[in-house]
Amino acid sequence: MNYDKFLFFDSLSLLGDRDFVDGFYDVLAASGCREFDVFTTTSESPVIHVDIANRQAEDVADIIHQQEYDFTGIVFAPSDLSWCAAQYFPVDWGVFAFNSGNEQALSLFNLIDKGWFASIEQLQQALKNEDSFLYEEFGAEGIELMLRHYAK
Repeated sequence: MNYDKFLFFDSLSLLGDRDFVDGFYDVLAASGCREFDVFTTTSESPVIHVDIANRQAEDVADIIHQQEYDFTGIVFAPSDLSWCAAQYFPVDWGVFAFNSGNEQALSLFNLIDKGWFASIEQLQQALKNEDSFLYEEFGAEGIELMLRHYAK
């Protein structure tokens, strides 16, 4: 898991934002990803296996809620772990991580709309403003760490 490109988000949900979810699955298909697994923060093995070609992904939120999994976060990842998306629900923050040495993960990174994610400028501004939500949530050290590893 040599992740070297990261995208952070706070204004979308991996389970509930239909526009993002639909766009994300389209990008997954375009990058050659055919399937991925869904884990919760309380599961060591996948709770759902998603087949993108059959658009089964549209049912992920319903399946998770029907099964009444007790969790505070969720992780999406293919079996080779070349990329992953994780979200912690109490604060709705999340991260996408990519191994740019993997052709499919790099393709996914290049195709994904960066407008869904926090920008470097937002992180830099938050670093200067102790009253900002980002600063309150992550502090100077956390923001500096994000900036050092943020994908461009």
